[in-house]
Order: sequence, then C-alpha cells, then structure tokens
Amino acid sequence: MRRILVLILLAATVFAVAACSSSGSPGREDIERARDSYSKGFYLEAEKDYERYLQVEPQGKFRKEAWDRLAEIAVSIKGDLDRAVVLLEAMYLELGDDPDTAWKIMFQLGEVYSELGNNPKAIECFEKCLIHAQGNPEHTYKTQLRMARLYRNMGSYDLVAGTLENCADSAADDEAKARCLYELAQSYTFISSWSQASKTLDSLLRLKHISDETRALAIFLQADIAENDRDYAKTRELLESILHTYPNPKVVETRLANLPEVVPEPLPLVPPRQ
Repeated sequence: MRRILVLILLAATVFAVAACSSSGSPGREDIERARDSYSKGFYLEAEKDYERYLQVEPQGKFRKEAWDRLAEIAVSIKGDLDRAVVLLEAMYLELGDDPDTAWKIMFQLGEVYSELGNNPKAIECFEKCLIHAQGNPEHTYKTQLRMARLYRNMGSYDLVAGTLENCADSAADDEAKARCLYELAQSYTFISSWSQASKTLDSLLRLKHISDETRALAIFLQADIAENDRDYAKTRELLESILHTYPNPKVVETRLANLPEVVPEPLPLVPPRQ
C-alpha cells in the first residue's frame, strides 16, 4: 500500500513538473495572445505580442512564425515597406542557414525592394535567391522569371533575353519552359523585334506537354504579330482557334469584332478570245 502511494506521488510530481515546464516558458503567453489577436484581426496587438515573444524567447521554437507574421503585418496590413526591409533582413540573418527558408525570405525582400523602387537592391536579393535555389528547379525558374520582369521594367532587354534563355534551358518541365519562352517572346514584341518573337513562339508551340491556357496565350501573341504585319486573315484564324481556350474569351471576341474586314482581291481580267 505504501509503495502504491509513493508511486502515485511520484507520478503526480512528474506531471506537475511537465505542466510547469510547458506553461512556464517566458513567451508562451505572448505567442498565444498574439495568435488570438491575429485570428481576430487585431493586428497591432498581435504585432506587439509577436515582438515581445522574439525578445523573451531567443531560442523559442515559434520564432519563425513570429517573424513571418511581423513581416506580413508590415507589408500587407500596414504597408510599411521600410519596416518590412528591416524585419526581413533580421529574419534572414537568423534563419538563413536553411536554403528553402533563405530563398523565401530573399524572394520576399526582393519584392519589397522592387515596390520601393530600389531595383539594384531587388536584383541583389534575387541573385542571392539563385544561390539558395541550387538543386531546386522550381525556385530557380521562379527567380529567373521574376528577375527578367524586373530587368524588363528597367529597360535592360539584353539582360532580359539572357535571363529568360537560361530560364528556359534550366526549366524542369515543358510548362515551366513555355512560361520562360512566352515571357521572352513578349519582351521581343516590346522592342518591336517581331521576327525574334515569332521564332520564340514557334519553339514554345512545339513543346508537347503544356497547358491549354499557355498555348492560347502564345497563339494570342502570334495574332498580335500577324496583326502588326497587317495579315488580318491570319490574325482572324489564330484568334478564332482560341475562342474557347483563352483565359478571357471576351477579349478575343472584342479583337475579332474590331479587326478590319478582309476584302478579297479582284480576279485578274481575262482578255476575250479573238
């Protein structure tokens, strides 16, 4: 009987210690309160508690969650991009040892710098993304695609072409390759390099395993090229072929309605027989 009582007391002590260790974490209340406030839309209160959690829990297991939420509140809720830069750079210093996490942080930081109009810093972030993306074709493809669009906004079309060619070469599947080629063809049209755009689209449409939507986007761009060449019959033929596969059929219908009518050339006059 005495032995049973001792065992009961020992078990009670173990449970009490476990309860104290789990609830006695310095930032436990902060993280729980932050989550509750965030779920209810009280973002400023959540922000304060996430910050407090980071201060009191230097080795806490929820630190990534706190950093993520703080960055999200800064960007999406408060629109405070300067604060977002500070948060993401600090987050990168702490969590950048993991390639996947480092890529995500740097990609987000690149987007923030781009929104701030600081293109050199944005490019620097995306270059770091490429380093962290080694061995991950999906991350490499997304980074190169984003860098190319940024170069295009900067007017650096030589860098656009080089980046998108690398993007297509390193793509893991036909769909990713097609997206890179589509962006390349579109970029060529922006500088009126119509023949290069047409060749790129031909390469894209030879790919077998691409979605109907991607194929339709490429054909729509072919129609733009044909219309620029004033080949309205070909333009109409291309547009009609994607009436049911283009993401926004109304756009195709409007283009068709506004196309000039193709007037057939008159037959040559045959001189009467003598």
